[in-house]
Formats: sequence, C-alpha cells, structure tokens
Amino acid sequence: MTDTSIGLVPAENKTASIGRSRRRENARVLACQVGLAVVLLLLWEWASGRLVKEFFISKPSAIADTLWTWIRTGVLWDNAEPTLIASAWGFAIGGIAAVVIGYILAQSAFLARVLEPFITALYGTPKQALVPVLIIILGIGRPLQVAISAVITFFLMFYNVFAGVNEVSRSLVDQVRIMGGSSLDIARFVKFPSAMVWVVAGLKLSVPQALVGVVIAEMLAGNVGLGYLLMLNSGQFNSAGTYAALMSLITIVFVVNKLVTLATRRSLVWKAPV
Repeated sequence: MTDTSIGLVPAENKTASIGRSRRRENARVLACQVGLAVVLLLLWEWASGRLVKEFFISKPSAIADTLWTWIRTGVLWDNAEPTLIASAWGFAIGGIAAVVIGYILAQSAFLARVLEPFITALYGTPKQALVPVLIIILGIGRPLQVAISAVITFFLMFYNVFAGVNEVSRSLVDQVRIMGGSSLDIARFVKFPSAMVWVVAGLKLSVPQALVGVVIAEMLAGNVGLGYLLMLNSGQFNSAGTYAALMSLITIVFVVNKLVTLATRRSLVWKAPV
C-alpha cells in the first residue's frame, strides 16, 4: 500500500503542475489580448481628429456613448433580437438538412455522383445573388432572412458531414456488423462519432456565417435588425452609429463562437492526447 501511494504522488503532482501551467499560459494570453485591445482603442481615440477626420472613423468614446444610448433606449435589443432569432432558425433548418442529406449521399456513391454537379453549382453561386430570387418567392422579412441563413449554413455543413462520414474506417463498420449491429447502431456508434471532428469544424464555420446571411438580407431588404441598423446609420453618414452597429455584430459573433467552442469541446474529449 505504501509503495503504491508513493508511486501515485508524482503522477498526481505532474497533472496538477500541467494544469497550473496551462492556467498561467491562458492568463498571460488573456492579459496580452486585453492589453492589445486597450492600446488599439487609445491609438484610435488619439488618431481620430488628428491623423484622420473624425467623420470617417469616429471615436471609441463616441461609439461607446451611442451604444449606451441604444442599450438604455432599447434600440439595440429591438434590432438584435430579430437578427438572432432569424439566425437561429436558419442555422437549425440548414444544419439539419445538411446532416440528413450529407449522410444519405455518403451512403450512396451513385446518388452522390448524380447530384454532385448540381450541389457544386449551387455552392459556387454567390449567396447574395440568391436574394432577388428569394424576395420574389418569399417577399421581404423574416422568411427571406431565414432562407438565406439556411442556404449558407447548409453548404458549409453539408460538405463537412459528407466528407466526415466517408472518412470513417471501413474496418470499424465491418466489426460492428460482425457483432450484429444494425444500420442504426453503425450510424449512432461509429459513423457520427467518427465524423464529429468534421461536423464540429463545420459548426464553427456555419454558426457565424448563419448570422452573416441574416445581416446580408437585412442590409439588402430589411426594415429591422442589426444589418438594417448598420445601413440606416451608414446612409445618414453617422459614423458613430455605423461603427456602433458594426461593433455590436463583432461582439455577437465573438460570443457565439466562444459558446460553440465550449459546447463542442466535450464531444471531442476523446480526441485529446493522453
């Protein structure tokens, strides 16, 4: 018992030391990021009106004042809410369609070859070019925004799901079949877990882009939302309002990306090196 305990202590100490080292490294990175942001903001504040006309780049202090006014009066939330709701719906619809269709085509090489040129053609089409067509079909408003978001999400997710399922080791599939596993067992315990790295990569790309799709629709044909707020202030040559809307979008994308990273980290624990 004594020898076993003595043998375990160094391993525990080593694990704790690695954890402390990582926390210190993360703290240093965060401190550098915050410091760099503060320096850039101070330089921006100083340069505005001195090196560059304030009309073009505004000032961080003026932008912060505009943002606070929007928060206090509810303007920011009134425009952020429809953007986030439409993005969530677009991501859900496009993501589910991408997973289902990507998995089905990965199971049928013949069907994949038949549909490949059509999917490639649609994928290569600029999504902004679809807005006029979708306006004719759906009109303006939330249906248009959800549709653009869903289209962008679908193609970003589809190829990742398709490639991820195709990359699954054939030997793993054969072993599950030998043990009597059904097609559902193979999909649940082999293909989807093995393709998770690809799916997570697709999520990190498609979640922010789902928001981008909604903002594009709001900018081109909207009367509410952060994209509309951005275009409204730009059209009025209000640089503080334009940058405030842009900063709001940047902040939302940053937060959403962090949430996606935290949400998907657990699904990839098994990929972490020992």
